[in-house]
Amino acid sequence: MIKNTQHIYFCADRKYLPCTAATMASVLANARKNTKVFFHIISDDITDDDVKKLAELNSIRPCEVVVHLIEADDFEQYKNMDFGYMSIGTLYRFKILEYVPKNVDKVLYLDGDMIVTGALDGLFDTDLEGFYAGVVEEKGAFQAKNLRLKSGKYFNAGMILFNVKELKKHDIVKEALQYYQQNKERIVSHDQDILNGMWDEKVKFLNQKFNVPSFVKKFKNPTIIHYTGFVKKPWHAYCRHPQKNEWLRYAQMSPYKKTSGQLICFLLKRALTHIFYFAKDPTHKKYYILSILGMNFGLGKKDDKQLD
Repeated sequence: MIKNTQHIYFCADRKYLPCTAATMASVLANARKNTKVFFHIISDDITDDDVKKLAELNSIRPCEVVVHLIEADDFEQYKNMDFGYMSIGTLYRFKILEYVPKNVDKVLYLDGDMIVTGALDGLFDTDLEGFYAGVVEEKGAFQAKNLRLKSGKYFNAGMILFNVKELKKHDIVKEALQYYQQNKERIVSHDQDILNGMWDEKVKFLNQKFNVPSFVKKFKNPTIIHYTGFVKKPWHAYCRHPQKNEWLRYAQMSPYKKTSGQLICFLLKRALTHIFYFAKDPTHKKYYILSILGMNFGLGKKDDKQLD
């Protein structure tokens, strides 16, 4: 018997779907039996064939996948923003409230470079009365000062629990553009900075377990693991995250799982990069893994490729 429904939103293009599908698989694998999960994907290029592929997630447990197609031109004003290794699709979360079903008070946004390791009931049960959203602080973030946040706290926007009732009173897209135009010389982390600036002192800071980033080396019983940093993506053979194989386990539950041959080759590459890895923590350095047997494991590459 279904007692709870959870609406979870992602922003993804086609090439990022395999990563997002792993996140979705992890949610389903850990959801309680009385919970029905609705996945919403906001995108500008997902096809009907992609939707059919994602429907295979029902083999883990019954769920629904809804795609909301968006016009990229809606964000024409942001085209000149430097997105680094990300894409303009990161801004699409500003549109989430336009796709929330009636009578739904809270919805969850997740980045596609996360895995969920436990039931999300505790997160959805958070009391957000008087707040725009529930978030997790990114401690020590320079942008807290650079953006002149009155709260002195800066949050990571990879996980946001939206208070729909409160935010429905606002035009987020309009307010975001106004904030960007007034503060663009201070903006470094794109939509994350914009959200922090707009919602300063209006968000509820939650337990770290709901968004544990890569720079937090040890954390017991995380509910959501966030593979932050461009060399920390677990779909890359050279990933150094201590829980990279935890992600791979869920990826192999998804519709985009590797064949036996592909998995063996991937694990072999991972083993070789581990053996020949010659820098302890090069997160902020430009460096390369040795080319072995003609395979190049360049670490300066962008994180925008599929699971290969």
